[in-house]
Amino acid sequence: MTKCPTRRGWWRAGLAVLAGLFVASAPAEAQRAPQRPQRPAGVGQPAAGQDSTRPLSKDSRVYQWTAPDSAMRALLDLEGYRKVQYQGDTVKFNANTRILILKGKPSAVLRDETMLVGDSIQYNDSTKKVVATGDTVLLRDPTAQDADDVISSRIEYDLEARQGFTNGFSTSVVSGQRLFLTAKESTILSDTLVSGRHVVFAKNGSFTYCDHAEPHFHFTTRDMKFVSQNVMVARPGVLYIGEVPVFWIPFFFQDVRSGRRSGMLTPNFGVAELFRNSPSYRRSVQNIGYFFAINDYMNAEVSMDWRSGARSSEIDPGFLRSNADMRYRWVNRFITGELAMSYMALRNGTSNTSWTWNHNQDFSKNTKLTARMNLVQNTQIQRNTTVNPMAANATIRSQLNYQTKIGPASINVGGSRVQYPGRPQVDMDFPQLNVTTGTLEAGPVSWTPSLRLGISGSSKIDQGLQFPFVYNINNSGGVDSARFNASRRNMQFGFDTPIKLWDFQWQNSFTVTEQYRDYPEQREIIGVRDTSVRSIRVFARTFETNVDWTTSFNLPRFFQGTWNVSPSVSVANVDQGGLFVRTERSGGKWVSQSKRLSYALSASPTLYAMLPGIGPISKLRHAITPAISYSYSPAASVSDEYLQAIGRTRVGYLGALAQNRVSLNLTTNLEAKLRAPTDSEPDQGRKIKLLSLNFSPLSWDFVRADSTGNGFTDKMFSIGGRTDLLPGLDFRASYDLFQGDPASDTAVFDPYRTDMGVTFSLNSKSAIFGFLAKLLGKEVPDLADSASINPRQTASQENITRQTRQMNAAGGGAMRGMQSALPGSDQGWNLNIQYNAARQRAPVGNGLVIEVDPVKQCEPFRSQGIAAYERCFLNAQTSPPTGLGTGQSAIGAPFVRQPPVQSVNASMSFGITPNWSAQWTTQYDVERARFASQQIGLQRQLHDWSAVFSFSQTPSGNFAFNFFIALKAQPDLKFNYDRQTYRSSNF
Repeated sequence: MTKCPTRRGWWRAGLAVLAGLFVASAPAEAQRAPQRPQRPAGVGQPAAGQDSTRPLSKDSRVYQWTAPDSAMRALLDLEGYRKVQYQGDTVKFNANTRILILKGKPSAVLRDETMLVGDSIQYNDSTKKVVATGDTVLLRDPTAQDADDVISSRIEYDLEARQGFTNGFSTSVVSGQRLFLTAKESTILSDTLVSGRHVVFAKNGSFTYCDHAEPHFHFTTRDMKFVSQNVMVARPGVLYIGEVPVFWIPFFFQDVRSGRRSGMLTPNFGVAELFRNSPSYRRSVQNIGYFFAINDYMNAEVSMDWRSGARSSEIDPGFLRSNADMRYRWVNRFITGELAMSYMALRNGTSNTSWTWNHNQDFSKNTKLTARMNLVQNTQIQRNTTVNPMAANATIRSQLNYQTKIGPASINVGGSRVQYPGRPQVDMDFPQLNVTTGTLEAGPVSWTPSLRLGISGSSKIDQGLQFPFVYNINNSGGVDSARFNASRRNMQFGFDTPIKLWDFQWQNSFTVTEQYRDYPEQREIIGVRDTSVRSIRVFARTFETNVDWTTSFNLPRFFQGTWNVSPSVSVANVDQGGLFVRTERSGGKWVSQSKRLSYALSASPTLYAMLPGIGPISKLRHAITPAISYSYSPAASVSDEYLQAIGRTRVGYLGALAQNRVSLNLTTNLEAKLRAPTDSEPDQGRKIKLLSLNFSPLSWDFVRADSTGNGFTDKMFSIGGRTDLLPGLDFRASYDLFQGDPASDTAVFDPYRTDMGVTFSLNSKSAIFGFLAKLLGKEVPDLADSASINPRQTASQENITRQTRQMNAAGGGAMRGMQSALPGSDQGWNLNIQYNAARQRAPVGNGLVIEVDPVKQCEPFRSQGIAAYERCFLNAQTSPPTGLGTGQSAIGAPFVRQPPVQSVNASMSFGITPNWSAQWTTQYDVERARFASQQIGLQRQLHDWSAVFSFSQTPSGNFAFNFFIALKAQPDLKFNYDRQTYRSSNF
């Protein structure tokens, strides 16, 4: 079993100055001035003439004892005597006074567990007192491997009473960085219970973490108590930057023990919590709690967050949040995990409970379980009480995945659950089962079966409903309304069993799909043969189940490597639906359609041309890869019962026509080969992709063109592209080609852009800058340096993505205003921009249209007060979409039209100077002409400190400003100013 990571959990407070946890120290062998701590020299260095690679005891690095001769060894081996060992260049002993004087540089006295080293030592064997003087006098216990050295110029020590005095001392402890302590005068007591522990009481001392000879900062204190290997306490403390006092604290507490221990957590509050700078400011304190080191493999903590309820509003009533976390790690069982719970009670009587469970376990080489569960009782409260934009935008996601392998079959079972911030809707995909095998071969026959099963659904649907409320008569004769608990469920099952015999391949696919919508919805019923017969019906629930089987035969290919011609024969359905169908229109009865043969011939050649280069480009290569196919299917028929079940009519139906189609799918690439350096081989030039375009397939049916005048059969068309000149550049656009259903002769060919997006990243190493510089004839570094940068995601994007993905719903740091890690000032600059636009085509005709309009959606909340209406309206505007309605869910169903979405997401980080760096992340809503969220950070790197200014604003209107200067050695030692403001009730 492997120990859990160290958790630094003790609290140290003092007027907004907090310090962290330290481990035991190593020796420091140089004297420092009492008021300005200096860095000790020679710590841990081997004695002259010794092998630096040979491990030395701690005592041997400080003082070399002469090897005892036979007489000395015999004396040391005597039992029943207290042993005192001394050594010096000159030894003088007075038999009458029993005073031993040692001279030399250095001299030493060792009695039991205490050793004194100095230039001159006077030892009185009668009083058991030692007086040591010199440039550097050291008091230590050589038997303790982690003892702390007390260094002074004069030490008086009573070996019997284990007490001493110094005219000035210095010592140090280590925890990642060294803490240096000095004082003008001190009293030294040795712990009689714990070997090697010294208790030092000092006056007029100072301490610092800076290891420079002239420290950049230090704290001065009047009284100090230092217990070696245990704790240091000082009061009061004054912080000096250089020689200028800048801050005062009432006391300073520093734990110097090593390892994980239970203790108080570090509270998080700012100066404004102590000295409120505005009458309207609401105080808040976070992370008040305790850390439990249960054992080496498990720890836990409980904490509390509080926000004042003074001058509260309906939007921000104030709250008290309790958090509990437990972490475990059992590595030789390959188990790690975390369990957390948070309970928030608001002053207005509402509450929210959140749960998080993360668990990873490897049962064997091929079997693994990964669980990440997040559950939130009230997502509205979860969103309204956060000042972290990522937490306000991120979905609350749970995932479960189990992987194993049985023989040649790989089995993957899992699922996911998603809650949306500020909305009650819950989406669940469970179970998701995938079974795949490698190719099973028996002579010339190979078989590659696969099975998949997926069940997904949504509950508590709050958007896109035609009848969102249920109305009932109450006891007083009035009407009460209640939100309809709408839900839907989708099921997909598929089994593929392709069999290959030499170059012949037989493909079989069995599928079952079902859509079930448990909420009332209107349908328009049109006569199958007489479209004048129309009626409107409202079904309490609607469903559609399809069972299908398809098969095809792929014949051997020919002209491979050039035209790549591939013939095939398939048995396809006449209509695009399943072979067997049942819906609410058929009364739940199964109806079937016919199948017909389809003959196809496809070719996918690669056509390219070599073009001359220009400037730094030695050669251009333009490649076009078309995928051309021709298919023919004879005319067929579909029964009236089948058309009625799916909501179609015989009039204008084009699905049963003969199919005589040509399809084209196109990909084109323009590549450049850069000129190689003059001292390299001619073929060593690097290749870059100037432009790559991909087009979705387009089909033209000659029979349909004769019947309707338009032969296009595809509903959607899309184009996408990218280039290496701008790493991370991707652009895409999608078009709806028809106004109406392409399977009907009433459809009108009218391309309409429905989606567009552009994403690109730019930095100082981008290829475009080197390319332009070469065109201008300037010397630039090799563009290959930019290849090390991920072209699709920069470090800042990865940081945001990682924090969003790993964000817990519960626990101490789940919903607090966490700041993104700022880049270093030496990392150059990075710019990432993403533009997204989505819209729906306006419907035509007299069909029912459901507008997802925040004004209409929140109208019922007006009766509950303006605050409830404003909260609903803002959440409806800023909550992430769930993808409920992109058009008609079924023929004759209401058209769900969502408002257009147009946004710009940008992130930029750059180094202003060698020590200043900044980052800006924003989301701009183009449709509403406002910034949805903001995160701005500014960081200043000092030798010992880091200064950070940050501002964040969530889509719900909450914002936070934070400024702190933190010590690098102990980030909890900081000056902190926080201001968190929750959106007021004024809309």
